[in-house]
Amino acid sequence: MAIDREHLAGWSLELSDEAFAPALAALGALAALDRLTLGRARDVGGWRVDRLAELLTEATRRHQGQLAWTLPLPASRRAAPRLRVASAPGGKSQLVAAPQAGQLAEVWRAFLAALPGASGAGPGGPRLALQSSARSADSVLGLASALAHPTVGAASVYLDEAFDADGRTDWRWPFTFTTLPDDPLQAPLAQRQAGLPPNWPYRFASASREAARAEVLVIGAGASDALARLLASGLSLRCCLVIVAGLGTDSARSAAPLLRALVARVRAEGIAIVESGQSADEFATRLRAFGDQLSHNLPIDVALTLAFRPGALLLLNRDLLTLSHLDTTVTALTKSLRRLPETTKLLLKRESFDRLGVPDFKLRSYTQRMSVPTPPFEPSSAAAPRDIADAIDATRARYRFDHESGEASAISELHGSVQAQQNAALRRKTTPRYLQQLSFRKPADQFVEERAGYCVGQPVMVQLLIGAKRPERTTAARVFPEDSLFRQGQAQHRLQVVLHEPRQFDQPLLREILLPRVGDSSVAEFVFTPVLAGAFEARISVLHRGRVLQTQLLHTRVAMSPAALQEAGSRITLDDETQVRHDWSDLGQRRRFDLAMVLNHSADGEAMLTGVAGQRAWAKHLGSDIQDIVGSLNTAISAVAHSVADYGDGLDQGENPTLLVSLARDGADLYSLLYLDQLKRLATGGFDPGDESVAYLQVISARQDAVIPLEFMYDFNPPKPGATVCPQHREALAAGRCPPRCARSSQPTDHVCPMGFWGLKKVIERHLFDPLALPVDGAEVVLQVEAIDGRDQLDLRAGSLVAHSKEVQPAEVAGLLRRLGSTLGSQVTLVKDWADWMNAVKTRHPALLVAFPHNEGKARNVLLEIGGNKLYTLGLSPDYVHAGESPPPLVMLLGCDVAGTAQEFSNHIRYFRQAGAAVVISTIATVFGAHAVRVGEAIVAGLAQAGEPGKLRIGEIIRDAKRAALLDSVPMALCVVAFGDADWRL
Repeated sequence: MAIDREHLAGWSLELSDEAFAPALAALGALAALDRLTLGRARDVGGWRVDRLAELLTEATRRHQGQLAWTLPLPASRRAAPRLRVASAPGGKSQLVAAPQAGQLAEVWRAFLAALPGASGAGPGGPRLALQSSARSADSVLGLASALAHPTVGAASVYLDEAFDADGRTDWRWPFTFTTLPDDPLQAPLAQRQAGLPPNWPYRFASASREAARAEVLVIGAGASDALARLLASGLSLRCCLVIVAGLGTDSARSAAPLLRALVARVRAEGIAIVESGQSADEFATRLRAFGDQLSHNLPIDVALTLAFRPGALLLLNRDLLTLSHLDTTVTALTKSLRRLPETTKLLLKRESFDRLGVPDFKLRSYTQRMSVPTPPFEPSSAAAPRDIADAIDATRARYRFDHESGEASAISELHGSVQAQQNAALRRKTTPRYLQQLSFRKPADQFVEERAGYCVGQPVMVQLLIGAKRPERTTAARVFPEDSLFRQGQAQHRLQVVLHEPRQFDQPLLREILLPRVGDSSVAEFVFTPVLAGAFEARISVLHRGRVLQTQLLHTRVAMSPAALQEAGSRITLDDETQVRHDWSDLGQRRRFDLAMVLNHSADGEAMLTGVAGQRAWAKHLGSDIQDIVGSLNTAISAVAHSVADYGDGLDQGENPTLLVSLARDGADLYSLLYLDQLKRLATGGFDPGDESVAYLQVISARQDAVIPLEFMYDFNPPKPGATVCPQHREALAAGRCPPRCARSSQPTDHVCPMGFWGLKKVIERHLFDPLALPVDGAEVVLQVEAIDGRDQLDLRAGSLVAHSKEVQPAEVAGLLRRLGSTLGSQVTLVKDWADWMNAVKTRHPALLVAFPHNEGKARNVLLEIGGNKLYTLGLSPDYVHAGESPPPLVMLLGCDVAGTAQEFSNHIRYFRQAGAAVVISTIATVFGAHAVRVGEAIVAGLAQAGEPGKLRIGEIIRDAKRAALLDSVPMALCVVAFGDADWRL
């Protein structure tokens, strides 16, 4: 079949299809390279074949065999496509004509010849990761088959990040191929299943109501019929990958909507359109070949390509690429082994132990080390979990998974045995579960349970778990929400538990627990030695995917002796503090955050910050130095609050450089004080909070004195006084990252760059609660309105409401009103006071509430003024936010120190959240009059440009809107913060 060359037909007219495919591969691979790198390959004499081939070779080596590919900018149907290049660091990029098609075919051939182990074709070639935008997605999809041509020699070709990375269905080993009940593939796959030995790395099954989840769903029909067959089955299936038998008479472009609908129906993260062969039996043979290749530790895209040559059209998500890799499973399995109780026995075939590398002496000595009686078993067929984990780690380098029944089968058998141990609790009767604790001392080498309290100088082990009430355990009052925690097909959740008592031990203690669907969780053990007599108040934080779910307080006393505890009548209690989410039904879909922080006070009233990132936790005492920096930030911003004209000509013009340098120096000081010293130790393990990979932060604030302005944290080198704005700042803001070798990178203190501020490069999800105003029944629920599966989208087209303080002139909001009406396409209502506001909420149900108020008062006597009318926000009625069953709105409170920084903390944000606001966007410093409106216009513009409805979430939208505002010379947008769930979609 002839290749559809899209708009590149004129450019490549002289080439045959066999020559066009490698030319196309080279063209897109060069278009994906860095502009400066590409510019250096183009000297005065033009493009050089050898130099371009070297660039592709280096890019492939740098990314472990993967090569990014993107569609270049088209010129016209007859003119050459264009590449964007930069001639020098900091220089402006320009569009230049791409090399001739024949020349690029030579580039690709030279590149293939230079790859280690490649002879010009076959699996030794690169894995082409096709990248596209919403505009180019169909064209890239249409060209994918050309890139799969044998003359390209790619190990695989796949559309990268083709679907949202929601982690909706995780890959598990052994994995399952499933088919629809009436599929022609059912019979030949059943035959192959009958021939597979036990513990094979994969299996074949037929989908049913009872077996609704599988890793791979195979539909023996073309793309146009596959969705119809699935719907006709009446089954609600879930899978990771869908495989369909070709495109039929459709083109890739015309089939794209059907493919995406099919993936959405089963909540998959990838789809493969494959050439199945001439019969169902041949299709089944190729599926088994795919399973074999995957069990040989090949990436899923390469395994599919090898099994379904001459070609497969692959649309894959990176989560699927990672989770389906056998090596990833082995890593997770060793961690699970180490968490099993020491007395656990794992019964496996002797040959499985041999393949896993467990020595004979480990098997022989196992029963001799058992400290509790166990049922008799054959020593040669059992081993301790940690011994197996140690053996796997010790011999990991030799695993190549190159035998059909080798290591992969042993791993599958071990995986099943471990899962059986973990799922034993599923057979227990379902009962309410609670967070619980047990405390132990060990005098005279004997464990003694402690119920009264702790003693100075005597080590303590605190065990925390989630399970049914037991008389011997101290139990929290609030029931753990087990009914909504697990979705169908999920066996367990992995949670983190952090324990911290700042007066007794400097840094928090962090452990992980596995929480099964039914029964007790695993146990988190914390060991510490109390050093100070008096009240003991430890905060327990429970996290999932880097986000805090709830906090509890462990209360007791520390005395000099057990007798003193008895005399004082001391006891140990677990007290509810806060539950961040009240609906946990979709935790598996929640995005993983990189860093979680809790701002609170210790028992003696000292302000504290507790941070958790991955497997690390730390704490910082917040002294007066913090308030000095926060006050300096607020002073710098407030000094410019009344002047718009001096800051509107660009970030590198007028007063902007001085302002940015001042803010950056304060932000760098804040970063140094809060993190730098603490994280020097953590950085040795590869963690850097300023790194691009640490992009999602959650902040839980339980403090009544100040909101720490993390948005102003500056993790670049602090600029020296008088520094200028980096010349590449506009390129950095537009791309969301600094260009390579920018001016600041070579002269770090001579330039200030806005991308050094956390608020412009990280999604920061903020939540507030008041520990002094807890409800009678226990913990305060922080997220009264939250984004959950099926109810996570805000439709701003439903109308907007605007009000402003008497300090803001009507003419200053006229532009905002026009922008709201034109960009959001919704009805805009301007109200004069709070009574008018409430009436408009009741009658019009607006989805966006925008206020430019003036803040007065302190603590719980705070009030907001609009139109000269003042409103106390303590106990704010829901009628001011939304009416009846109307969807929760997005609220913007932009104005005079509404969120509070240098002043005592204001509660307006929390009160609006309690009244039903989905998210509250506010300012973290004093912003007056025209500046507040300018900031509002910039944020509204960002909301209007959020792209395809439902694609982006509010956290990213606000971050990107702030970048756009700075590009538009609105530096006060740095003050914007958002409170609420960052997962709302627009």
